[in-house]
Amino acid sequence: MKKVIFSIALFTTVFSFAQKDELKVLKKLYAKDKLTVEEYSQFKETLTKLESVASLEEDKISVEFYKGMSPLLQLSTLGEQPSPAQIAKIMNPSSLNQIVKGIKNTLDFETKSGKKVYTDDIHETLNWFKPMLQQSALMLNDAKKFKEASVLFYNLYQLDTNDVANLENAAILAVQGDDFELGSTYYKEIQKVGFKGSGLQKFQSTELDVAKIIAYISFQKKDYEQAKKDYALVNQLNSDDVESQINEANCYYYLNDLTTYKAKISAVLAKDPNNATLQFNVGYLMLSDDAKLVEEINANLKNDKKYNELTAKRKEMFKNAMPYFEKSYQLDASNADCKAILKTCYEILGMKDKAAILK
Repeated sequence: MKKVIFSIALFTTVFSFAQKDELKVLKKLYAKDKLTVEEYSQFKETLTKLESVASLEEDKISVEFYKGMSPLLQLSTLGEQPSPAQIAKIMNPSSLNQIVKGIKNTLDFETKSGKKVYTDDIHETLNWFKPMLQQSALMLNDAKKFKEASVLFYNLYQLDTNDVANLENAAILAVQGDDFELGSTYYKEIQKVGFKGSGLQKFQSTELDVAKIIAYISFQKKDYEQAKKDYALVNQLNSDDVESQINEANCYYYLNDLTTYKAKISAVLAKDPNNATLQFNVGYLMLSDDAKLVEEINANLKNDKKYNELTAKRKEMFKNAMPYFEKSYQLDASNADCKAILKTCYEILGMKDKAAILK
C-alpha cells in the first residue's frame, strides 16, 4: 500500500513540474510584444498540453486566461499594419466570444479568491480592446449586420455589466435583425437587471417598453401561451393600453379559448364602444383563418362529408364576426373595406336582402 501511495505522489509531483514548465513557456511568449508564426504555434501547442494536465483550479484558470488571449496573440503575428480582412478573419464572433469568456472567468475567479495574477494585465488589455470592440459593433450596425452587432454589444456588456447601454443595444439590434429568440433573451435579462439604476446603470427604455417588446416577440413566434402572460404584465403596467388588451385577447382566440376571448374583447369594446376601427379590427381577426378554410374546402370537393363540415365551419366563423362589421359600418359607412366584408358575410349566410342593400 505504501508503494502505491508513493507512486501516486510521485506521479502528481511530475504533473506539477510539467504544469510549471508549461506555464513558464506561456508566460514568456505572452510577455512578447510580437510573436512569429512559429512562436504562436508553440504557444498553442503548450496551451493544449497544459489544458490536458491542469488539475488545480489556479492552473485551469491559467488555461482560461491564455485561451482567451490567444486570438490577440495571433493578431500580433500579422506585423505592423495588418489588413482589415486579416483582422476580421481572426477577430470573428467565435474568437470574440472566446476572449470575453476568458477575461470574464479569470476576473471572476481572481475576485473571489483574492489572488490577482492576471487582473492587472486584463484591465490594461481592456483599455484598448473595449473601444475596438465597440467600434466594430458600430461598424456592423452601419453595415446593417444587426445580429452580428448585437452579439458584440452583448460581449461588451459582459465585460462591464455596469454599462447597461450595451445590453440594451444588444436587445434592440437582435430584434432589428429578426432574431427574436436572441432578442427575447436579452430583453428578459434587462427585466432581471431592473429599472432602478442611475447613470451608466440606467436603461433608456422603460419597464413598460420592455414588457411590450417581450410580449410582441412571443406573439410573433406564435407562442400564444407565453404571449398571453406577457401581455397580461403589459396591461398590469398600463391599464389604458387598448392595443395590448386586444392583443392579449387575441392570444386566447388563437388558443381556441373563444369564451375567454369574447369576455376580454367585450371588456375592451365596452371602454370605447363607438370606435369603428376597433370594431372592424375585431371582426377582421375573427376571419383570419378564412383563406386556409377556403383552400381546405376546394381540396375536398369530392368528399361530401368533409366539404359540408368545412362549409358549416366557415359559415359559423362569418356569423360570429358579422356583428362587429355591422357595428363598424353603422359607425362609419364610408369604410369601403368594411362594407365589402359585411356584404360577403350576408351572402355566405344566405341573407340576400341585406346583401342587396350594400351595393
